[in-house]
Amino acid sequence: MTSKTPVRVAEDVDESSLSYAEIKALATGNPLIKEKMDLDNEVTKLKMLESNYKSNKYKLEDKVNKIYPKNIENTEKLIKAVEKDMVDVEPLASGENKFTSLSLGGNTIYDKKEAGEKLLEEIKKLKINESKVIGKYRNFDLEASYNFMTNTYTFKLKGQAEYFGEFSTSPDGNITRLDNAIDKMNLRLEKLKQNLESYKESLENAKVELKKPFEKADELREKTLRLAEINKLLDMGDVEELENDSPVLEDLKRAIIDYANYEFSESNSYEDFDKLYPDLKHIGLAYTETPNGNHSIQYEIDIEEKTWTQYVDNVAIRTESFVEEYISNSQAIKDMTEAIKMSSFDDLVSVDEEDLKQALGLEIDDDGNFYDPLAKDLDNDGIVDRYDNDFKDSDYFESTYDVEDNLYAREEKPSILGQISKFKSEEKKENTQEKSEKEQER
Repeated sequence: MTSKTPVRVAEDVDESSLSYAEIKALATGNPLIKEKMDLDNEVTKLKMLESNYKSNKYKLEDKVNKIYPKNIENTEKLIKAVEKDMVDVEPLASGENKFTSLSLGGNTIYDKKEAGEKLLEEIKKLKINESKVIGKYRNFDLEASYNFMTNTYTFKLKGQAEYFGEFSTSPDGNITRLDNAIDKMNLRLEKLKQNLESYKESLENAKVELKKPFEKADELREKTLRLAEINKLLDMGDVEELENDSPVLEDLKRAIIDYANYEFSESNSYEDFDKLYPDLKHIGLAYTETPNGNHSIQYEIDIEEKTWTQYVDNVAIRTESFVEEYISNSQAIKDMTEAIKMSSFDDLVSVDEEDLKQALGLEIDDDGNFYDPLAKDLDNDGIVDRYDNDFKDSDYFESTYDVEDNLYAREEKPSILGQISKFKSEEKKENTQEKSEKEQER
């Protein structure tokens, strides 16, 4: 229903029911038709499994190359930080209260009850959504925060690492909560070491999984080749299949309407497709302009040829086809349908800088505007760099359309059209003179 992989499949409970392929095969008496329909379904399922395999592989590659190494690196740094804090932390004092001291606003308080009361006064001064360091406790900076949405006061003890907790309304209780946060450092260290081992183990497992090939690759290849062979035997050409209102083509039309309704907040029905898109060779899915409005970007698909093309200023900068070797016509349409379902407007108007540079010689700046890197006049000689032989040296004043080395000494070179006009004029003059001489002889 959602077109996502992996899919759940259920066969018809009634074994006596006939599928469309079986009915058609019985009507025509050609067993190849049923085989083709079965292969279409099987190849589609195998391709979805292959797509799911590739998707998982890409995720694993991302984890192996980025996520797990980064997690391992961060966890190792955090372990060292907690170990350092466990060494640097000021131990609790001996006695009944086991309280050492608390520094607030530059004053050091040695009495636990007074320290709790002063701390409560200090945190109540915090403004809405404010966070600031208000003192120091057991060699850690004490940062307090107030969250207006939850109406809570929280603290953060900052050493090499950070330790969090929530204040209460009890003066003595707040000191105890600070101590509890510090006392849990050993539990946190143990948890971090467990996480580190887990990340390392996951990294090794992911590397092993990446080496596994797609299990049904041979089966997919064989059935794809057989399907192509049957299509050739049945002579099921592209034109015939496009002219029929096939279910896969209807699915493609529905996907286009759904895309347009979602991206442009429209409410067109599927019956409006032919009216909205009368030309199947040019179905525009996206159009926009660069932020400065100087260039247009357009994306369209060609259902007949099964291609997509991206244009900049009405110039095709990239075109790709859904038709591949051993891929049936219906499968190509299905691939187009899936591509549209997974695409967004932003995806379709996103221009690749290499495509843009190769097709139009333009580049993209940080604001998303296109510009010609050679449209400037770096040497201020009055000639755009694209037509300037040496745009880095203002003393050398020659462009690609200059004839002589010296601007002031160069002769004007007549254009091709001018040369043709001059030749015709001279030829006409000679013909007139020749005709005049003949009349004089007469």
